[in-house]
Amino acid sequence: MVRLRLKGLILGLGLLILSLMVSLKLTYASLVSEDELKGIFLKEFKARLGLRDDEVRLEKFRVEPRTYDLKRNQPYRLDWITMPRPGSNTAILTYSGSNGNPQVLRLWGFVEVLKKVPVVVKPLQSGEVLREEHVSLELRELSRLPHDVVFDVGSALGKEVRMSLRPGLLLRTSHLQLPVLVKRNEEVELIAQGKNFIVKAKGLALENGRLGEVIRVKNKESQKVVFAKVSGERLVEVSY
Repeated sequence: MVRLRLKGLILGLGLLILSLMVSLKLTYASLVSEDELKGIFLKEFKARLGLRDDEVRLEKFRVEPRTYDLKRNQPYRLDWITMPRPGSNTAILTYSGSNGNPQVLRLWGFVEVLKKVPVVVKPLQSGEVLREEHVSLELRELSRLPHDVVFDVGSALGKEVRMSLRPGLLLRTSHLQLPVLVKRNEEVELIAQGKNFIVKAKGLALENGRLGEVIRVKNKESQKVVFAKVSGERLVEVSY
């Protein structure tokens, strides 16, 4: 009789322990994991900056405190300490704990933002005009890009390179200059404009000139040297 009672007691205790283990397992399974907190952090970061998935990479992540009772699908509020940017970022996640009181998690992450930038794929010689086939767009880490990297490749096409460029180099604005539109000793069209008149004449460029530059030009008819602004290919203007 005693043995039966003892067996019953042991069996009851075992069932109680099993029930507690299942309860704990279910409770733990319903809590948000650290990977899920990473996902929340990245989702909010991308939404704030309007970035796509392939443009963001989370290099490091930390959550404090390490223990929390935030459940899946539970409402929360996330506030950034400063405006999100490439590099180190901290956010405060607030939610209602199991005791009904507000709970706070501090989320820190180092975020690398990737942007497509033009990279030289064919050798370029000094003075050569940049064309579309000379570059390709590649994703690069924004925090490691030089300050004068070119983002809009369209604005760079048609410009001259100041120096020889080898494949693999990032294209920078310091590599480029406007092409020479007027060459020294070249005949140009000289346009003189005033309030109520326009006069056209043939001129001789006395120096090279790029768009917007002011150069010396000799009027072929009068032999007078004037300062004129380059406005196009073999075209200069004088305003009165």
